[in-house]
Amino acid sequence: MPAEEPSAPKIPPRRGLRTALRVGGAIVAVGLGIVASTWSGYTVYRTGNPADMVHTVAAGGDMTLRHVSWKVSVEQVDDLPGQKPLPPDRQWLKIKVMRTALDAEGVSLRGDPEVEVRHPDGRAWKVLPESDDIPDEVKDHRVGTAYTYNMIGVVPRQLAGQVEVHVRPATFHVVENQPVEDILKKAAKQKDPVQDQVLRFRR
Repeated sequence: MPAEEPSAPKIPPRRGLRTALRVGGAIVAVGLGIVASTWSGYTVYRTGNPADMVHTVAAGGDMTLRHVSWKVSVEQVDDLPGQKPLPPDRQWLKIKVMRTALDAEGVSLRGDPEVEVRHPDGRAWKVLPESDDIPDEVKDHRVGTAYTYNMIGVVPRQLAGQVEVHVRPATFHVVENQPVEDILKKAAKQKDPVQDQVLRFRR
């Protein structure tokens, strides 16, 4: 289910069966053909797009994935400085996503994660980045130090205490003094199963 968009808060700049009907045996033949074709297409899709592996994290807990420890906190607020008031049935969420590199490998995996909030029934809402304290240079990123992505989102007020934060860590490496063009090319070509792992932080 596609994520719903927040109500366009102001953020500082930074970063698609064919159906066929026949009589008698033709119906069966066409039906079997459709099933075979659909399954084949699904298999090809999944080969290039593996299903997500979701790791559930207990409320208030943290989880380590590939040399980086992740933790999340969520605060419900009624208003935000510089933002227009929300309708009564909507709620602001201030979300902090904290990452701690456990070694040099973790430091190099420093691409921004994809983050959204989801209700257990499957509905999802995007969140938008507000700020972060991630060092610009790899050499300044310290092992064992927690760095924070500050994000905001808008959800229905009655669900604000139920939604969970889903974090999909980036998997491409950033090497010291590597040109940006090389980083982007590598990220686009990289086939890494970890890119399909998602951390689900419960509330």
